[in-house]
Amino acid sequence: SRLKQDGFSAFENELESTPENSDEVVITTESGVRYSSFPYGQGQKTGVYCDQRENRLSLSSFCKDKHVLDLCCYHGGFSLNALMHGDAARCTGVDSSEDAIQTCRSNAELNDCSGEDRIEFVRADIANFMKEKIADGTKYDVIALDPPKLAPSVQGLDRASRKYHALNRDAIKLISEEKGGLLMTCTCSAAMTQKDGGQYFLSMVQQAAVSAGRSVTLLRKSGAASCHTQNPAGYPAGAYLTAALFHVSPVPQS
Repeated sequence: SRLKQDGFSAFENELESTPENSDEVVITTESGVRYSSFPYGQGQKTGVYCDQRENRLSLSSFCKDKHVLDLCCYHGGFSLNALMHGDAARCTGVDSSEDAIQTCRSNAELNDCSGEDRIEFVRADIANFMKEKIADGTKYDVIALDPPKLAPSVQGLDRASRKYHALNRDAIKLISEEKGGLLMTCTCSAAMTQKDGGQYFLSMVQQAAVSAGRSVTLLRKSGAASCHTQNPAGYPAGAYLTAALFHVSPVPQS
């Protein structure tokens, strides 16, 4: 199981009694939000990314009455926090995985949100989704962009940077020109997070903003939740996550 792969053996007998690839669902609670997790399967981690816990909750505080877009939503964490803790006006989560979208909808039901017309989950490639929304003029007030690891090593950094640039450029274009808004953009690639002391990723976002014809201001930079302790000398790769919150300025009216 995934827990065994991660070296977790505190309940070895229980783990051994559960068949590999079991679809057994375990309900977990994070910041008052309930999630379906799959610790005995072979999926990505356990179905809950605990490293973004504090970032999800922090971003929700800016979401009251806002239209929120959650890109690479996976299990719907940013969307559900924005709705439940932030009282967002509407949340849209997008992911390319059908399994992820089904889990998002299940999580919405777990939290009694599925009957509301304020939250939806869409299966789509986020790059194509953003291009469609740019074309039809849809705008958002708050966007969370949390793609999978695009740079698994330093060797793939240049190629990954181009992808990050394109995704951030289009996300910035979707922020309201009239009111401006917020972009929380993330990378879970240690190679990206650590290059140039962390400035490489931030500079890439600034360049993406220039390409989008917008001005951005860094409000906050954070990493993995505080339970993810680090050993900089023994395991520098533990500093892998960057979550950068930018204000995207409105476009001056001529």
